Amino acid sequence: MKTTFVSSSALSNVLRSTVLKAQERLIGANKEMTTARFADIGLSIGARTGLTVGVRAQYDRIEGLLDTNGLVSQRLDVTQEAMGSMLSVAQDFMATLLAVRNGEKGADVLVTEAKHALQSMIGAANTSVGGQYVFAGINTQQQPVTDYFGNPAPANKTAVDTAFAAAFPTATYPTAADIPAADLTTFLQGAFATQFADPAWGTNWSSASNRDLTARISTNEVMTVSTNANEPFMRDLAKVYTMIVGLPTADLSQNTYEALVGEALKTVSDAVQGLIKTQAQLGSAQARISTATDRLSTQRDILAKQVNGLEGVDPYEAKLRVDQLTTQIETSYALTARFQSLSILNYIS
Repeated sequence: MKTTFVSSSALSNVLRSTVLKAQERLIGANKEMTTARFADIGLSIGARTGLTVGVRAQYDRIEGLLDTNGLVSQRLDVTQEAMGSMLSVAQDFMATLLAVRNGEKGADVLVTEAKHALQSMIGAANTSVGGQYVFAGINTQQQPVTDYFGNPAPANKTAVDTAFAAAFPTATYPTAADIPAADLTTFLQGAFATQFADPAWGTNWSSASNRDLTARISTNEVMTVSTNANEPFMRDLAKVYTMIVGLPTADLSQNTYEALVGEALKTVSDAVQGLIKTQAQLGSAQARISTATDRLSTQRDILAKQVNGLEGVDPYEAKLRVDQLTTQIETSYALTARFQSLSILNYIS
């Protein structure tokens, strides 16, 4: 006859094995209580595991699209705000040009306002969100527009000064007042205009890409979700402000000055129209993203119910199992300690 089965050592080992199994079940129950999901999906639902994997994959994809739409919407909101600022400044500048044309303000006031407007436009064009420049096209890490007022003089200012000096050498035009209106108009529409066209624009003014960002806003819809500093309205804004602040505006003769103001009015009008058109395009994109987000949210909620039906666990039931297993383990520990303290030597007299 064997004594192993009734020895205190055997009983202690049985309890230890029971504790280990209970601890494993406790870990699973704790996880289920916290996540409200089966701790082991495959073990719990068996043949339906493939179904829940597919449904969860769809759910995760939609969650990713919703996250992307949130980031894109934030970027578009910032872009619209920056463009709204550009539009307001441009409209104010247009009003000033009209007032100057009627003789209500002087050239000095116009130059001062043009300087502030150009600084504002460059600042807005270099707006960033989350470390990415919103007017840089796909070159989101590259500041798109060079500061015209940088020190030392940047390439864009140097190029404008050089073009003006070449067009109006002092030997032919001793002072700015000697420049005829026709000659200045030819310069503005020719050599000066080329400073805001390619390749000079990309070399001296802009580091932005012509390619705008695109994003998948739903499972079957990809769209353009940005603009860039190479758009015509941005070039026109830089051109009209530089036209006033970069040339000897205050020193021109009256006729030449009026020709300059007339050209500035045409340019700023084109810029305003381009701005409004681009704002409308981005506004349309915002509306489509909002609609897509609403649809995706509905799909996500439906899939979440399906996932929960396949994987869900009642957290209250899981809490009850946690309590029962905890009690069982604590009891086993206590009994193990009692058995370990038993010795036949205590009963030998």
